[in-house]
Amino acid sequence: MDSAFKYYSKSEKLYRTANDSLGIGRLILYKAGILYDAGIYTESEVQTANAMYYLKKDDNQRLLYESYNLMGLNLSELGNYEKALPYFNLAREQLDAMEKNNYPEDKLIKSRASIYNNIGNLFEKKADFTSAIDYYTKGLASHKIKENQPTLYAMLLDNLANAKMKSGALKDVERLLLESAKIRDSLQIKSGIVTGVIHLGEYYIAAKDTVKGLNLLTDGYKKAREIESTYDVKNALKLLSLNDKEKRDYYGKLYISITDSLQNIERNTRNKFARIAYETDQVEEKNETLIKKYTSTVLVFSGALLLVSVIFIIYRLKSRNRELHYIKNQQESNEKIYQLILEQQYENQSARLEERNRIALELHDGIVNRVFATRFNLSLLQLGASDQKEQLVQELLLVEKEIRKVSHDLQQNAAFEDTSFQKALESLVLNQTNAHHTMFDCSIDNYIDWTAVPSAHKVHIYRIGQEALHNVNKYAQATKCSVFVLKKGSKISVQITDNGIGFETEKKNQGIGLKNIQQRVKSINGTLTITSNSSGTTIEILF
Repeated sequence: MDSAFKYYSKSEKLYRTANDSLGIGRLILYKAGILYDAGIYTESEVQTANAMYYLKKDDNQRLLYESYNLMGLNLSELGNYEKALPYFNLAREQLDAMEKNNYPEDKLIKSRASIYNNIGNLFEKKADFTSAIDYYTKGLASHKIKENQPTLYAMLLDNLANAKMKSGALKDVERLLLESAKIRDSLQIKSGIVTGVIHLGEYYIAAKDTVKGLNLLTDGYKKAREIESTYDVKNALKLLSLNDKEKRDYYGKLYISITDSLQNIERNTRNKFARIAYETDQVEEKNETLIKKYTSTVLVFSGALLLVSVIFIIYRLKSRNRELHYIKNQQESNEKIYQLILEQQYENQSARLEERNRIALELHDGIVNRVFATRFNLSLLQLGASDQKEQLVQELLLVEKEIRKVSHDLQQNAAFEDTSFQKALESLVLNQTNAHHTMFDCSIDNYIDWTAVPSAHKVHIYRIGQEALHNVNKYAQATKCSVFVLKKGSKISVQITDNGIGFETEKKNQGIGLKNIQQRVKSINGTLTITSNSSGTTIEILF
């Protein structure tokens, strides 16, 4: 797609040189389509609006239909349903106009059915399932759509079944899903097959056949990964995390991890297309500079022969250049304003995503681990141990306090409110208990000036310690665990050592806890070293 975007950009420049409004509008629409496919809906919306400005000048009905449809899709994805519907209706009006001008009937039928499907999707997102069912049914009623457009027919069947299922009307849902699956299997539409399997699994869960439903969802998740369909992977994981009681936490963590990964991919993709557009402009500017230099040389040489003619030509060229320069400045000003608007939109979206990721990380690393430790200690609590019971009650109160802190997005961490960081670390280590009766000890260099360490770094180190000790309690089967915090020149070393059974450090599918440790070490510009064998494990963070 990036290569296509680059050549469309170059082509657009040539059409602008020729002042061809139809060519300019068509190329901008193609670029908007690429941005939509890449999931960059806000910029695609802006480009589509720009394309419509040029296409209306030539009244190209087919391209106007496509631009109205694409605008409706962008607004629907952005959640602006009230504005999306009028654009879909405009697209339908264009189809009516095309029919009067004898546009091919088979293409009209396919386009109308597609519009009905898109409007059905819009109402389904609004949870107006009655309207969604009505539009999907209209699409299926299109003339000979089953024979001439089997792929679209199968999609409409699947969407109709899904809308009925979400509305609570399970009658006919299984038949519709199976019919759609049969068509997609015969045509080998891999993405459609995967979506159908997931919807069928969702149906059986709704029909109280949970075992069959979970098996289908698991199968759909595996197939979605095989064809790299990120939408279906996320959908399957979300359904599994909600319905598979035994593996709910496992699938939930996978869902969060994949969502974070997709956000990074989306951000990189958006930056890539912006970079392509910039580089295309840079090449054009260099070419213009070379042309101007060549033209100047020719003019100077000609001036030696025809002085009077050259003076006249230079005068005319300068007037023309001033006019072109003025037009160019106007265009550049408009482009800068447009770019600022886009950047503001991207920054707002990125801030929301980063805040959600931060809170998810805090919940996992802080609260989940402390709840686990408290729950584990409760399971070991002997009857009559009132002192230990009171200690665990106090720990639960601290967890409640930390939840409130996270929900109100406070900058300071609750772990450091009432004690120094060094004491907080010591308390964290020495209060650990587990079924293997591991002896925990802690040694912190008194020459470390903790006031010189940024608060954010302290939070990361504390969370790393929590995660590492959690893994010792849960997996290591160790009899002894030692934590050393030492000053090494201008750096601080944190070592966590146990004599447990160890683990495979080269294992590809690492848990979310170890990944979080790696992410936090990266955030403090540190280095992470993990050594593990059958005699124990040592984790060292140097920052």
